[in-house]
Amino acid sequence: MRKPLAIIGAIVVSFGLGALVAGSSGAAGAGGGDWELDVPAAAAKLWFPPADQFDNEGEPLSDESFEELMAALEVAMTAEETLADFEREADLHLWNFMRRLSVPEIGDEQKERIHAYLDALAEEHPDSEVIGQRKRLVDSYAEHMPSMPGFAGFVTLFEDEEGSYPEEGEPFEDWQVDRMLAELDAVANLPEATGDFETELRIPLWQMGNRLQRSALSDDQTDRIVAFLDELEEKYPEGAEPIEQQRFVVQNLMPGKVAPNIVGKDTEGVEFTLEDYRGNIVAVIFSGQWCGPCRGEYPYQRGMLEAFKDRDVVLLGVNSDAVLDTIVHAKEREGLDYRTWWDGHSQPDADLVAAEGPIAKQWNVVGWPTIYVIDEDGVIRHADKRGGALVAAVDKLLMDKTMREYQEQAEQGVEVEADAEVSDEGESEDANAKTKVTGKSKEGNQSG
Repeated sequence: MRKPLAIIGAIVVSFGLGALVAGSSGAAGAGGGDWELDVPAAAAKLWFPPADQFDNEGEPLSDESFEELMAALEVAMTAEETLADFEREADLHLWNFMRRLSVPEIGDEQKERIHAYLDALAEEHPDSEVIGQRKRLVDSYAEHMPSMPGFAGFVTLFEDEEGSYPEEGEPFEDWQVDRMLAELDAVANLPEATGDFETELRIPLWQMGNRLQRSALSDDQTDRIVAFLDELEEKYPEGAEPIEQQRFVVQNLMPGKVAPNIVGKDTEGVEFTLEDYRGNIVAVIFSGQWCGPCRGEYPYQRGMLEAFKDRDVVLLGVNSDAVLDTIVHAKEREGLDYRTWWDGHSQPDADLVAAEGPIAKQWNVVGWPTIYVIDEDGVIRHADKRGGALVAAVDKLLMDKTMREYQEQAEQGVEVEADAEVSDEGESEDANAKTKVTGKSKEGNQSG
């Protein structure tokens, strides 16, 4: 089942950063980057008993399985590969251990054993930070969860090492695309990530799309990425849904692409479309009152409504609250007087969060808030600008639009002046026409 990144991501972030990165072995050159994949030993093979052995629908974890798990942890944490780079390797080992605790019921005695083991491990590695971080989460992960967190979403992809990826808004180089696809391919083939590709691939694919959207792709690079996704789907058909969603992002939601039209009903039940607002700079804001970071954007949105009042700027919301009145009352209370599609109508059984509405699914939104900035021609210019960066991006596009309009008016004035010089007989009529365009008399700088 599709899960909001707000939920999945909270698990990932709570554990800090994973460790599978593309390590750059040199600076990027004009003909291609000097890089290689650096896959941690903790991710390169299976160190623990199969994860499905612990997916027991909340039943107590047997003593036999617990002992097997603890023995595997001891082997993993004392291996030469782990000791060679303890923080990075231990981070992944402890995640693999902890996620196996998430579904079964863990007894008090078992939890005490885990705490004691981690205390002893911390004494052996007094400089380690990850051990204490994981120990603080043992009790919460020992509580029953409905499903086991994945592994692939925990690894760190697409690290912004210097020169590894283009600056925001700059075009990708071919070697950077090669590197990105190699990283995704490596994650898709990790032994721990082969159990449930529909779940395991979703976050890495989202990470790739998020990184792609910060820069620009050529048509050839777009085709190469799509071909890679096609091959990935053929190899792992069970991951077809998240792969198709990412394919849609690459083909339709990148900066420079015309934004897909949105058709839906607003909070008053009136249907409207994104294309209705062509000619304006538009910020499409995927949000929900249930989402803390979304509420954190409200002051900036109020400021934009005031700053761009009577200008060619429009804010449009896509709301994911399960109950319509939630967003209606919130917008009144917060002074957010902009039109909003209510995307929660398709999930009548949802209690609080309705994050799988048709618009959010079409635009592959799995993290809230997500914000797109679209120019007057309907072309996506920015993805996921927030706060002051959003205000600045909209202001820059509005300024560019205004300057183009001034330039067009000036060019029209020159054309009329040229027509006026064609014939002395038509001078008076053409001069009047020029005066209407330029606001000046035939003599030039004197008021008429």
